[in-house]
Amino acid sequence: MYFAFLLVLIGIIIVISQAELSYSQSSSKPASGVDTIPPVITVPNDPVFEAIGPDGKVITYKVVATDSVDGIVNVTCTPPSGSRFQIGNIKVLCKALDKKGNMASASFTVKVQDTTPPDSSIDDSRVGWFGKINPSNSTTSNEINFKISGTDAVGIDHFECRLDDGRWIRLQNDGSGKNDCQYLGISSGTHVFQARSIDIFGNLDGSPAVFTWIVLPVKEGIQNLAKMADIANMTEIEKTNPNIPLYQALDLLTKKTDGGNLHICYSTDSFLNEVSSLFLKNKLNDYQKNQLTVLVLSIKDRLGCVSIGR
Repeated sequence: MYFAFLLVLIGIIIVISQAELSYSQSSSKPASGVDTIPPVITVPNDPVFEAIGPDGKVITYKVVATDSVDGIVNVTCTPPSGSRFQIGNIKVLCKALDKKGNMASASFTVKVQDTTPPDSSIDDSRVGWFGKINPSNSTTSNEINFKISGTDAVGIDHFECRLDDGRWIRLQNDGSGKNDCQYLGISSGTHVFQARSIDIFGNLDGSPAVFTWIVLPVKEGIQNLAKMADIANMTEIEKTNPNIPLYQALDLLTKKTDGGNLHICYSTDSFLNEVSSLFLKNKLNDYQKNQLTVLVLSIKDRLGCVSIGR
């Protein structure tokens, strides 16, 4: 009898244990299976980009949203990846929704900046009477004009010019392409011209465009004039005749270079007349005539004479 009672007791214990196990397993699951946890959005860490034009840059980025139940879920961002971002700080707002309607949001800031300096160039250089002059060349003219320009992805605001160690002179960019720096009455010697550009965000070209040339003294210009005259197709008698106005002018200019001496100015005019006469006699060709003429006119300018036809 005792044994039978023991068997019954063991059976009761087994039934109770199974009931408790069943209850424990059922109570570990949500009663209704409700998911209240929103997804997690992973966004970039405030990226920075360099503008490639005045309207900024097209930006692509990657944003991922994951949910503990649904896994990877769709995420929508504004502005979307692949949009053109203007220069400045643009906030991007992203939202994600899981299948149960739990919504998450996150944001980051895209910065588009312009830190790239512009490039500057000297497009043309011309001196009085002679026209085009190349770097490192010499001239008797003491007047020069430079045409400058610059390139920049965002846009040029203005230019600056400087002669030798002088101050930088601002030249506003009006978009016309007429960006000229002109200098008059330059002294004899070697000179250095520099040009630089500044973009609309204040980035300065740290490597200005440079042009170096030499302004010859009047005396050296006269010597060059004599050398050029010697190549004329003249007879030996014509070359040595001291009464020819050409050589009278050269002799007077060599001895006196006072800009106020009217005799020098008269002699230079006589010299020009002689050049025309030699040309008509086929003693000078077009090139020789033009070279002699402009050289004399530049010397007349340097001496303060009134140049005919200018």
